[in-house]
Amino acid sequence: MNVLANAPHRRRLALATVTAAALTGGLLTLSAPVASAAAAHAYKADFNHDGYGDVAFAAPYAKVGGKSMAGYVAVVYGSASGLNPAKRTIVSQNTAGVPGTAETEDFFGRALAVADFNKDGYTDLAVGAPGEDNGSDTDGGSVTILWGSASGLKNGTTVKDPSAAKHEAWGSVLAAGDFNGDGKADLASGTAASYAYIVKGGFTKSGTTGGTQKVPTPDKAEFGIDALAAGDTNGDKKADLVLTYRTALTSDPSGSWSKGAAYLGASGGVVATQPRPLNGGTSLALGDIDGDGYDEIAIGNVFSKDDDHTGTLGGQVVVIRGSKGGPVNGDAPMAELTQSATGVPGTDKADDGFGGAVSIGDTNGDGYGDLAIGVVFKDIGAAEDTGLVVLMNGSADGVSRTGARTISQNTAGVPGTAESMDYFGSDLVLSDVTKDGKADLTVGASFEDGGVGAVTALRGSASGITATGSKSFGPGTFGLSRTYGAFGTGLTG
Repeated sequence: MNVLANAPHRRRLALATVTAAALTGGLLTLSAPVASAAAAHAYKADFNHDGYGDVAFAAPYAKVGGKSMAGYVAVVYGSASGLNPAKRTIVSQNTAGVPGTAETEDFFGRALAVADFNKDGYTDLAVGAPGEDNGSDTDGGSVTILWGSASGLKNGTTVKDPSAAKHEAWGSVLAAGDFNGDGKADLASGTAASYAYIVKGGFTKSGTTGGTQKVPTPDKAEFGIDALAAGDTNGDKKADLVLTYRTALTSDPSGSWSKGAAYLGASGGVVATQPRPLNGGTSLALGDIDGDGYDEIAIGNVFSKDDDHTGTLGGQVVVIRGSKGGPVNGDAPMAELTQSATGVPGTDKADDGFGGAVSIGDTNGDGYGDLAIGVVFKDIGAAEDTGLVVLMNGSADGVSRTGARTISQNTAGVPGTAESMDYFGSDLVLSDVTKDGKADLTVGASFEDGGVGAVTALRGSASGITATGSKSFGPGTFGLSRTYGAFGTGLTG
């Protein structure tokens, strides 16, 4: 299919690539989710254990070994001067020591999560390939853990699907957290059905785990799990699991209603029988915005009213406050943000994609988590669907309505130029890669140069994110083919 045929079609295809939302049920064409960068920072990514944070991402639609959309993942390692594209690791299913073989439409890297899964001191990378065929099980999906080492990622082990015959798209979304507080990282995976699974730690390189837990959605999920994230919303040192999904409306079977749910962690795993209802959406991030020790939940929702009954004009982000009792939703979330809200830069416009990606991190070292929001289809001047990032400050009162700003490829000091269909801000991660205590910002532009994709790295500072010393790189920087692949998808760190 021609992905560049027309703007509405491009936007819908991009939603499958750069958000965690499926606009139809097909696995490839508008399909089930990429976990937007945007996952919670339950663990710092340091794959080689040198003290500097690293960033992982994927090109899940790239050709590998002549197989279209087989996909690969990449890690760029941190340093005192930021991400160093010259110091990197590229992994596909054709890499020695990695299970499987690169095949057409595997989408290796469509979902990523980080944790030290085997407790050896090195961060590991969980990789979902939701299009993987397993014998006669078409699109059954797979999850692989790539192991950290002193030289970075090396070798891998398959995480067994606990119920392969009953669903598709195992590994469509991933999140890591210690949900039972036993000190071992657990791994949650979405499926194309109305449930997720938690695979409990500890993990071993031989493939053994600590068992599994099924986590059903409160209602039937028409397209499976859209987004998945983990964090500690009640400060009990056990990770809580947050997910979004969509239901069919009985009054309008052609429509849908996006919903969210939070499951609190407990000694036996998450309390799956008592989901906390949340706003729906397409992207998730957890982090402590108000500095009280409880993680907030940021839920981005790019759906317009034409796409989903929960949609808005140009997208929204709802921030749910954490507390001793867990997420506080009800009628008074911490913030309800659109481009027409007080303190949010820009003007609300139809199909802007505000909230296509979200991430939380302390960019200036003041103890409050700042909120980065991708506005993936924002027009800049005459350039359509260019994209930009909105940065909003954290404070003791929550999301501050002062001092917000935008960053795009037209911002002074940022490499590149704002061009049509870049989708700058399609993936985001705020994480400290310089070991200075301030979160740096890594931005994906998954459709840069007609879908090749690119990544931009910016530094944190005492005044927040700065363009000074920023870098941009794509597959050509790595000596890889500059062809369609959505390089920069699923940023995590």
